[in-house]
Amino acid sequence: MKKGNFPLVIAFFLVILLFQKSFSQEKVTFGFWVQLWYQYVENGKHGATGLNDFVARRAYLSISGKPSNFFSFFAHIAGDRIGQEGLDNPALGLGSGLAFRDLWIALNFHDNLKIQIGRMYVPLTRNYGVTSTKSLLTTDLSFLQGGVRGNIFYTSKVGRDDGIVLWGTPLEGFFQYRLMVSEGIEGEGNPNDNLRFVGRAAVNLLEPEKGWFNKGTYLGEKKILSLGAAFDTQSSLSLNSRAQQDNFVWTADVFFDHPLGAGALTAEAAYIHIRNSAQAHNVTELEAGDNANLFYLQGGYLLPSPLRPGRLQPYLRYETARVEQKSDTNFWTGGFNYYVNGHDSKISLDYTQVEHESSKASQGIFTLQITAGL
Repeated sequence: MKKGNFPLVIAFFLVILLFQKSFSQEKVTFGFWVQLWYQYVENGKHGATGLNDFVARRAYLSISGKPSNFFSFFAHIAGDRIGQEGLDNPALGLGSGLAFRDLWIALNFHDNLKIQIGRMYVPLTRNYGVTSTKSLLTTDLSFLQGGVRGNIFYTSKVGRDDGIVLWGTPLEGFFQYRLMVSEGIEGEGNPNDNLRFVGRAAVNLLEPEKGWFNKGTYLGEKKILSLGAAFDTQSSLSLNSRAQQDNFVWTADVFFDHPLGAGALTAEAAYIHIRNSAQAHNVTELEAGDNANLFYLQGGYLLPSPLRPGRLQPYLRYETARVEQKSDTNFWTGGFNYYVNGHDSKISLDYTQVEHESSKASQGIFTLQITAGL
């Protein structure tokens, strides 16, 4: 997007917000949500000196509607990492410009059977496949799934892909499935233009999760114990100058969220196995065509006593990337969220340390985040 278009975009956002009430009466709902960062990256300036970066991590205008019981639609017009040094892909709304982050039409046959067509989440991992980035436990996604300053280990258009998803929540929402057929890798990397197939299933043992976007922490409002598993595959790819490579990923995860006294405990873990990685990761030694095992474990506790005017939630996360015949990369993260009005009004502080076993070097990243939405 050209810089000269930004005033028009801002004016459009303001008009939408001013007329939100009248639009809502016509079965259309609008919302706006923004996440602003200050980030200090140790040895982040060409690997020599510290980097100070002010970033609009996410800015989302959401538009949703239900013209009939059978049809519904949803869209995110978004910018991600606006102003992040060294990053600019306006076509995807990264670094500068705006883009449709999500854009789909849904055919709602039944709670057990829905079809979505358009651009949407790749239903692989819980951390980014079903969880809204507006309600994460930690300040950002895991490093290997696009968080902090990392990119996503799987093929995506900023965590999404273009295609069709069949999904539903049978057993009154205690079971959820998602099956996607999408584009995946395109162009020279996919000479036969083969489709990508992704599938995910999750069982909820306490309370159901019925929505497309789940939460990364429910702040004591729900009791969740979810067990999930998924796969992602695309065949006959050209990976790192090697032809006829079949990319295959499988993952298993567990998510627990439960009130604990006047507070609430949240914990999540996942294991991810990659065969013939579809692409490289910008921080680890993972490259296209590699085999790897990824793992993360994170947890947080919403403190029971209010710290006026809000509540405090400290959290920790450990993440590792083990690439076959290469050195490991480990990530240690600690921080806290201060909720003034739930996920729509909070302040977060986060410190992540990246450890490269090959060079025995480490890098610290400090993030201050302010979130506001409606």
